[in-house]
Amino acid sequence: MSTNVPSESNNKLLAAEITLQELLNEPYKFVPSHIRKYTDHLPQDKPMSIEEIAQILNTQPFIVSRLIRALSLSSVNEDETWLNISVVQKLIRIFNSTIDVRCLLLFKMLDANNDHYVSRGELSRFYTSCLETIKYVETSRVPSVIEILLKRYHLNKKRRIRFDEFYSIVMNDEILLESLAIFTDFPTWVSIVKPSPVRQNIIQRYFMGCCQQDYNNEELTRKITFDRLKDNVPRVIAVLLYILVNIALMLYVIIYRVVVTKANVFVVFARIGGMLLNLNCSLIIVVMLRRSIFLIRATPLHRFLPIDDHIDFHKFLGRFIGALSILHTLAHAINFGITKGYSWPVFMFTTRPNVGWIGGFAPLSGVILCIILLVMIICSMHWIRRGGHFQVFYWTHLLYIPFFAFLIFHATNFWKWAIGPLTLLFLEKLYSFCTRYWANRGRTYLLSATIEQSNVVSLTIHRPKYFTFKPGDYIFINIPQVANYEYHPFTITSAPEELGYIRVHIQAVGNWTKKVYERFKIISENSTSGGAFHVYRADQRAAVNVNDKITTISINIPIECEDQGGGVNDNLSGSSTTDEMVQQSREKIILNGPYSTCARYIFDCNHALLIGAGIGITPYASILSSLMVQFRENRVTCNHCQKVNYPEKNLWDNQRLKKVDFIWVTPDSKSFEWFLDLLCQFEKDQAEYLKSNTNKSRFLNIQLYFTGIKENRSVDQVLRHQVTNIWADEMGSDIFTGLKSPTNFGRPDWEKLLRSMTSGDNSSTAKDINVFFCGPKSMGKKIQHHCVDFGIRYYEEKF
Repeated sequence: MSTNVPSESNNKLLAAEITLQELLNEPYKFVPSHIRKYTDHLPQDKPMSIEEIAQILNTQPFIVSRLIRALSLSSVNEDETWLNISVVQKLIRIFNSTIDVRCLLLFKMLDANNDHYVSRGELSRFYTSCLETIKYVETSRVPSVIEILLKRYHLNKKRRIRFDEFYSIVMNDEILLESLAIFTDFPTWVSIVKPSPVRQNIIQRYFMGCCQQDYNNEELTRKITFDRLKDNVPRVIAVLLYILVNIALMLYVIIYRVVVTKANVFVVFARIGGMLLNLNCSLIIVVMLRRSIFLIRATPLHRFLPIDDHIDFHKFLGRFIGALSILHTLAHAINFGITKGYSWPVFMFTTRPNVGWIGGFAPLSGVILCIILLVMIICSMHWIRRGGHFQVFYWTHLLYIPFFAFLIFHATNFWKWAIGPLTLLFLEKLYSFCTRYWANRGRTYLLSATIEQSNVVSLTIHRPKYFTFKPGDYIFINIPQVANYEYHPFTITSAPEELGYIRVHIQAVGNWTKKVYERFKIISENSTSGGAFHVYRADQRAAVNVNDKITTISINIPIECEDQGGGVNDNLSGSSTTDEMVQQSREKIILNGPYSTCARYIFDCNHALLIGAGIGITPYASILSSLMVQFRENRVTCNHCQKVNYPEKNLWDNQRLKKVDFIWVTPDSKSFEWFLDLLCQFEKDQAEYLKSNTNKSRFLNIQLYFTGIKENRSVDQVLRHQVTNIWADEMGSDIFTGLKSPTNFGRPDWEKLLRSMTSGDNSSTAKDINVFFCGPKSMGKKIQHHCVDFGIRYYEEKF
């Protein structure tokens, strides 16, 4: 080093050098036990490559190579095959040493030519290589990041800096100092190589799953408390009533068949199954009356009926009907085998014994019913519905029509049980058929489509005159150009206040959705096609600065040219021929709905915690859009200075909802740039509102979690911490999303998160908080588990 280095910094350097050399020369027997336990399972003398060491340290080979070169752990001829596990132990010791040693280590890593200086070029090349290797920052943004880092290390004004300058910069910079402090904990981030799991066959996996399910049920049972029962009174009453009715019917059949008719045991079991099938086959219709549930949700009755569980109850009833059918069929089959007069095949497959109330058709219709039910159950399995074969599920589920027809022919008294539900079902289907083909309600056309990132397409559809919906509602969409008779459900992502159009986002995961995506992608590549609508490519647009407003190109819709009747304005064409051509070139869309979900309750609670995972954020897009419209409707713009102001009266005095926390868990933000645009606009509007009302608190808090980047204490995190926090400090926005809210990495700690919301100065009580979740079922179970612990009401949107 130069002789003009101040004595204090010189002493710091000397002390750090001595400590560093002591750690490098430390014998194995003096290595602390908490470090040895992470490496004792590995061979001590086996040569290791840089890639293997990088895997153990949970970092990149480039960084390990820099560390080894900076610490002179490799031979002069660059032959690094002699490296062994002692290198890992030494690096771990250095990482957990003093701040001065870690600062010296970072300086040596940046000093590529070992001339005791860090130059502008060395720092640029190091961080450029890191960013390109770790790949958590877009390539187009790397030069801007490097420019900010050079400014932070004062290399925008100097060509190079010594260690004393480097040390002073780090010690006086809170972000740089905090990044070096990451390694103060024990090295729990080290990857421990675990033995490969023993392969299990399908039977072993099944019983292991059953045991795990039993364990989960036991855990759930232990958590059933009076408070939980009190919060779920409608569910408890419905379950108890359902169980009691089934037991009562079963006792009635036993008493009647044993005492009155003196039937044998197999007939008794068959009649029990038949009676319970009458009840449950009627109920399975009731729980899927979407229009009736939609109307109930709009009334206070939804507080007394567990209508949010109707899909789960429908699935349970389907399984229970399958079990009852097996009982009913086996009992009758055995009874036919012991009954004299006809052979068993004659009983089962002919009408000669005259069993039943319509021409002896009962046994044969029972066989047909078993076949239909088996097909429906198999095609309703999760691996078919979610495995890209939704059409198989959809079309086979339409077998419910012949199923109920044959069931009426099969069972003498079933029509008495089913006449009410079937009548309601018929009226709902008739209403749905009439509305979806009515031009002012369901029959409409496409205005524009946008190809988003990661196989997502957004459709902007002309909103019919009498089509009304609430935030969080969903619709069934039919695109005749893709498939004439298929309707698929999608959540509306636009706000009800946005007149003239509705928008949905479709992710290409199944056969039908892939066809939709490919159709509009092909149209976008053919400039001569498209007709009366446009297809935009948001996935191919040039990268924009994160501080700029992220815009979705398909928002500019020519709505002003549509009249109230949904037709084309006369100004577009002066001739009827042109008008007919425009009509024919439109992409026809048929809407069925809307239908409501538990998201409608968001505006009825004080504090809403919205949790979305991946594409599960779509229900909240409409809700946040609606809230943003309410923000804008209450602002006042001065005619003289054009300054935006908000009235002194609280914006939320007229509604119950006072606070919203939004948590979004996603692998990355590239898939949902359209949603980031909405969040950016909301943050901007909220900032203007808080500026005009300094005595008010934030209404919306945003927390983003990127699971594609894991939160671990490694060298990668030190560099990521520096880059992300320095960028946010300099630019005032997050480097990944452009939001003011910072991005978190890994999965949320749900227990810690919920505790923070129920404790502190601005916390809410558990009774005021309502959690709304839309995403994978496994994540929902974890969140629900913690909500039960805290006494927080939990809602989950099934999809």
